[in-house]
Amino acid sequence: MARRRRKSTDAPLDIALASDWRFSAVMAGACFFGPRILSAILDTSPLLKGLGVGFSMIGTVLAAVFGAIAVIKLGKQLLKPRPLPEWSSLSPADHRILKGTPRNEPSIHVAPAGSLPGPGSAPEAWSIDVLHRIEWKRFEDLCCAFYVEKGIRARTTALGPDGGVDVHLFQDDADPAKATAIVQCKAHNSRIGVKPIRELRGAMAHEKVDKAFFMAPGGFTDEARAFAAEHRITLLDAKLFYAMIVRLPVESRQRLLALATGGDWTTPSCPSCGKKLIARNSKRGPFWGCQSYPRCRGMIPMRQANAAARAPAMEMSL
Repeated sequence: MARRRRKSTDAPLDIALASDWRFSAVMAGACFFGPRILSAILDTSPLLKGLGVGFSMIGTVLAAVFGAIAVIKLGKQLLKPRPLPEWSSLSPADHRILKGTPRNEPSIHVAPAGSLPGPGSAPEAWSIDVLHRIEWKRFEDLCCAFYVEKGIRARTTALGPDGGVDVHLFQDDADPAKATAIVQCKAHNSRIGVKPIRELRGAMAHEKVDKAFFMAPGGFTDEARAFAAEHRITLLDAKLFYAMIVRLPVESRQRLLALATGGDWTTPSCPSCGKKLIARNSKRGPFWGCQSYPRCRGMIPMRQANAAARAPAMEMSL
């Protein structure tokens, strides 16, 4: 029972640390003014006057804590860089949407730098294979750009934890700043299970939207599809996404292809700094590590097929 009470007491602070600065600011105001209002009421009774003073002191301390959290989070948000992804083939009007870089991923210790793999050759037309080969960061930019070509205002999330949302869609003319749907993107060649779909449903509740899209070339399990159908989540695998792309006008298809396959479009980008990763090896097997190590320790696992193909060219195990 004691453990349950402690968890309940810590909940507001946990929420403040996980939410943006607005929650902490509201809590700071509530903690500062709430006890003072209560103290003014208790001052009318000589017996309860001391209790009101105690509430005011506790409220001041809590207000200072939540206020500090709000200031720190607001400062980080204002200082956070939001670079635009390169999209030289688009007209100036189409450049208005894409901004920010994809979400951050867990970072762990990586090996010393190796040699950077060469970029994949650019295809001349869309295919399902192209969607399977696009690296994760470029895939997120492609998904956002696809909705732009459909005439929908869209914006990718900024660098850092995204709360399960990679792209916000805006279709409310009465309130242009309000997101009407969210998109999660996973450039996986393996099928997505029900857990990420459940997490997206939670993100829908947090963002207060009633519609979401999950875009993953590798497809989805039957359980994931059943859950998505019950909660207004549209699932797009490589076949469906390809079919939607080829239905676009020729100019739109070419702009998307130029965005998706320009430069090195198959080597994964670092989830922490955005630079291209390097194929590396360790005692636990091959992986993609940041070329800026040790300054940046971002890494992601290497797909099994890629690992087998690149093993001869990688460094010796540590």
